[in-house]
Formats: sequence, C-alpha cells, structure tokens
Amino acid sequence: MPTKKNQLPEPVIDKKTLYQYVRSIFYLSADTDEEGTVESISRSMEFKGVGIWTLIFAVFIASLGLNINSTAVIIGAMLISPLMGPIMGAGLSLGIYDFDMLRKALRNLAVMTVIGIATSTLYFLISPLSDAQSELLARTYPTVYDVLIAIFGGATGIIAGSRRDKISNAIPGVAIATALMPPLCTAGYGIATGNPKYFIGAFYLYIINSVFIGLTTFIFVKYFRFRRKTYIDKQSEKKFNRYILIVSLALIIPSVFMAYDVISESTFRKNANQYIGNNFNFEKSKVINRNYTRTPTKKIIEVTIIGEPLSGDMISHLNRQLDKYDLAGAELRVIQYSGKDGTGPSSASYLESIKSKDEKILFLENRLKDLTDRDRLIARAVREVNILFPAVESISFGDLAVHSVKDFSSTKTVTVLVKWRYRAPAVERKRLELYLKSRLEAETIQVMDVK
Repeated sequence: MPTKKNQLPEPVIDKKTLYQYVRSIFYLSADTDEEGTVESISRSMEFKGVGIWTLIFAVFIASLGLNINSTAVIIGAMLISPLMGPIMGAGLSLGIYDFDMLRKALRNLAVMTVIGIATSTLYFLISPLSDAQSELLARTYPTVYDVLIAIFGGATGIIAGSRRDKISNAIPGVAIATALMPPLCTAGYGIATGNPKYFIGAFYLYIINSVFIGLTTFIFVKYFRFRRKTYIDKQSEKKFNRYILIVSLALIIPSVFMAYDVISESTFRKNANQYIGNNFNFEKSKVINRNYTRTPTKKIIEVTIIGEPLSGDMISHLNRQLDKYDLAGAELRVIQYSGKDGTGPSSASYLESIKSKDEKILFLENRLKDLTDRDRLIARAVREVNILFPAVESISFGDLAVHSVKDFSSTKTVTVLVKWRYRAPAVERKRLELYLKSRLEAETIQVMDVK
C-alpha cells in the first residue's frame, strides 16, 4: 500500500531479535561458577573453633535484641550468624547427589541448632527481663508468607553465590530477610519460660526457613546442571524427588492454615475499627480505648468510653449494628468509665438493663463488697508502689465495670492513673502493670498516664 509523502514507514519488529534480547536479560547460566560455588559453600559449612563462638555470640546478641525489642540489634545478629552455610550446603549436596557432603551439612546444622537453642535458653533463664516483646512474639506464629520469604531468599542466595563476580550485598540481605537467628532464640525463650506454644511456633518457623532455603538451593543447582557426584538412575531419582515434595507439602500445609488465621484476624480488626469509628460518635462520651479478642470459639470487641453513660437501649442498638460490618456472632463489651467528678465508676446503664428486682439487689450487694475489698487492696498497693517504683510520683485508682451486652456478665477491670517523675522505659511501665494486676486481683488493668 503506498504511503503518503513525508510519512515514515511503520517500524518492523524482529520477533526473533526481541526474544533473544529478553532471553539474554533473564538467562542465569551464562556466568555460573560451578567450581567456585561448590568450594565457597563447602567452606561455609565448616563449624569448629571460630564458627562455634561466632554462633554463640550471635545468639546472645539476637536474644538481647529480642529481649529489649531492638530491631537493629537483631539485624546485627543475623548478619554475623553462620547458619546459612550448612543449610545451603544441604541443598547443594542434594542437587549434586554428594551424600558425604549432605551428612556433614545435616550434622553441622543439627549441632548448631542445639547449641543455639541451649545458648538462648541459658540467656533467658538468667535475664531479668522476662516479658515477651513484639519482636519475640512475631516469631511464634509462622505462616505461608514465611515460606515464600524463605523460598525467594534462598533463590537469591544461590543465584548470587553462584556468580563468578559475587554480588557482595546479596547474602547478608538473605540472612536478614529469612531470619534464621530470631526464631532459634525464641525457641530458647519458650524453653526458659516453660511455654511450649512459643517453642513449637518458633522452632517450626526455623525449620520452614531452613528447609525452603535448602530446597531452592537444590532446585537452582539442578537448573544450573552442576555435575553430579554420584550417579542415580531415573527411577531412584523420581523416588528421591517424591520424598522432597512430600516433606515440602508437610511443612507448607500448616502454614497455609496459619496464614488464613492471620488474614481472618486482620479482617476482624479492620471491621471492628470501622464499626467503632462509625457508631461510637457521642456528644457527651468519648472512646478512650479499644481491645479485640479473637479465638476459634469467640470474638470479643471491648470498647472503653469516658463521659455520660450509655443507656441500655443504646447498647442494644450498638449490638444490632454488628451484623452490618461482618461481625455477626461477635460479643460487644462496653466499659463505661464516668461519674459526676469524672473519676468514679458508673453502673447506671447496666442497672437499667436489669429487669429483675432480685438481680438488681444482688448486683448492688456484690458491688458494695467489691468496693470494700478494693479499698483494702489499693491501700496496700500504694505503699508497695512507693518502694518498688521510685519513678512513680503519684497514682490513683478507679474501678471500671465491664459488661457483656449479651449475658450482662461482669469482669473486674481497674483503671490506674499514673504521674511519672521522669519518662519511664517501656519495661518499667510493663512491670508496674503486671504488679498492679497481681496485687489488685484484677482480670485486666488499664494504665493511663497523666501530666
């Protein structure tokens, strides 16, 4: 077809050239250093002398980081940890069928794991800080996302490590991303505190990271066609690969259920936040705190308000709104903290909801007994706080009545107003909270700072 004058012809795209260009970008085998990779991983598997002490010190550093909730310290421990060596060595040995190397890698990994757990257990046994911080708790509930991190991290590690021109920042990045050291130390924390749930969750995460780093190493070694050390016939190779697949699935399946639980928890909290934001907007009352509890058998939304008490009809209305936010079956608990002076307890809305005269009398009798016991416990607590917590300048107490809008059950909750002499660390605040909860025999404590 003729073209108009001065009009450029349409460019012709050479599909073969485009394919070759794209292939050259993603092609991995061109710069593979097989001999150097095997030698490098074999050296990193060695575990004696310096390697042992490096591991022990790295465990102490990671345990300290978990204990004081310091992300920077934990990252430092992950960078110096020697755990990646035998894990990648196991994957490499499976890929080239070097069973002598496999035995050595697994033996060294087992020894390192035992030493790591023993060291962290010893640390947490002697540490004066025993509270589980967020960095530690994050390693007790692995999900399928941790599997994906381990897979991509392991892939990055073997690809970067197999180049002739080593990518210097890749391996440290893998060590940080896959986080082998923190779950190992958290497993030790579980033993030291007698908490099997923490130990099982953390050790499961450690196993997931180890297995899938090794698995991706194995896959890429096969892809790069490294020379086999031992010949295996096709039938045996299929059987061997089948075992690897079974082990992988056995580890992945529980993590998928855990990931589903995490997503469900996140959805529940998101819906609950939206529900509170849209429905708890009152002229003379204000939401000061919200807590959510979700278990396989129940979901609880606990809202603390201060100001004018809500009526029984209003609480019933709030309860009916739950279905509109996909919160059907959730239990709403409204904690009403008010009083004419703004500091005393209020049970007006709860009394309004009680229809039986006998139930009202019983409630008031129990309330009077609670107040008598409260005065006795608070007097003792104030004297002890003065001795045990020098950072506290003044402290005052007020009861909160927690009521379920479904069965009107009552939970003993105490609010504490604290004025500090100076900015107290989070650990000190947590100690005060735990002490008061024990001393006042309260199910829950709400500590609020005042200036």
